[in-house]
Amino acid sequence: MSAIFDGGFVYSSNRLTPVAPAPPPDAELDSTSDSSFSSSQQQASSMQSTQNLNSSDFDLAIPMSVDPLSFMAPSDRHLLQYFMYNASRALATHSLVHQEVCEVILPMAVVNQALLHATLALAAIHRNSFMFNAHNTLGDNGKDDVAHFTTTSIAHLRRELQKPAGDSLGPKLATIRTLFLCEAISGSPTLRTWRSHFLGAKALFSSMEWERGIQDIKKDPSLPFLRRWYNITEALVALTPEGLAEESPDFSGPRSLCGPNDSQTCIDAYTGCTDDLAGALREIGALARERRRRTKGPGLRPQLSEAEFLRMADRLEMLIQGMITRDRSGTAVYNVSGPPGLSVKEFEEFLLCNEAYQHTALIHIHRQIRLLSSDSPLIQDCVKRIIDCVSRIKPAATLSPLTLLTTPLFTAGCEARGTDRGKIIVLLKEMYNHLHLPNMKRALEVLEDFWWASADGKTSWESFSSTFNVFF
Repeated sequence: MSAIFDGGFVYSSNRLTPVAPAPPPDAELDSTSDSSFSSSQQQASSMQSTQNLNSSDFDLAIPMSVDPLSFMAPSDRHLLQYFMYNASRALATHSLVHQEVCEVILPMAVVNQALLHATLALAAIHRNSFMFNAHNTLGDNGKDDVAHFTTTSIAHLRRELQKPAGDSLGPKLATIRTLFLCEAISGSPTLRTWRSHFLGAKALFSSMEWERGIQDIKKDPSLPFLRRWYNITEALVALTPEGLAEESPDFSGPRSLCGPNDSQTCIDAYTGCTDDLAGALREIGALARERRRRTKGPGLRPQLSEAEFLRMADRLEMLIQGMITRDRSGTAVYNVSGPPGLSVKEFEEFLLCNEAYQHTALIHIHRQIRLLSSDSPLIQDCVKRIIDCVSRIKPAATLSPLTLLTTPLFTAGCEARGTDRGKIIVLLKEMYNHLHLPNMKRALEVLEDFWWASADGKTSWESFSSTFNVFF
């Protein structure tokens, strides 16, 4: 059994163990023969009595359909409908993604209590964003609803994780994904628990791949979708100050700039970026974490010398710049993954979203690995380009790549100067007013606090952010 203990949560996954077969019928025959004989007599008598009744004495009403949500309280049913028609659309980049989420998640949610309550919590968080009072705070009822759904979901999930391995892991991973999203978009000042959910998903994926093999994973239609969520989440977690702390980084270098599969690279409509960019973000995060380790502990034996850090930074920058050139040409990125149905304008907006993440990667290379100052022209050029990319995406209340762009804007905001800060304020406010995702509002609050704290020029983002664990 593997387990993750973090933030008060416990994630565990049992190794595959054969379930003991049921005892043969003969084992219990003697002890139940009398009662079975008596029961048989009663059934025979009942059947005879029924046959003697005239069929006209019955007026059987056969329902034309069965309501799969009849077990739910009216308020919960309303909230699930809110998720389907409102919250899930605000979180989706496109109608194709929204359809995929509904087809994968909702059928599992109606038969799995852990996933159902996590989904209700996510819906309640989005709905509550419309219910702030005059003091810009949420009433106790809204907070209590989210806490109730989340706690109930975790309680059911814990029980499911203790069952013998062998049943589908799809609902468990879908529950963890939804709980992670609850923490990531909630805008709560206490954002520690998102990491425990991420590590829980990591433990389940690792256990599943070790025990069942890739072919068995492909048999569950929900797992490819959940793997896409995990891959981009892992890449973004790698960029946080704590990084992927449990892993030993591989500094063998990034992949070739002109790999054989470059012509097949495509943007994933769910993640808003190319698959190879997600891999590069993980490499950048691993190198940045090693750089922080070397800076904070000069006495530790470093894995890389200063010259090697700079050489790796050069290679990673060349990798990202090569992606930008390729994607701007419009020849290598042939489509967004999934069925056709994108207009030219929609495809251009996904390219802008992807480029915003590419410049986010460059900021991390320059700041975290090269250790350039925030006012470096290389960094400020990336800030301006991120602002430009986001500004060119049409504002929309639902089904927009803007739902993914809090991270690039927040990264740019940490380095922004002068009028660029005002532009980021406008963009985050506009995004929140359309999509009502609380993390957008929270990102702006954190940025404004940081700008005020760093006005003297002595407070860096690294020192300011060390007091809390942010994930936007």
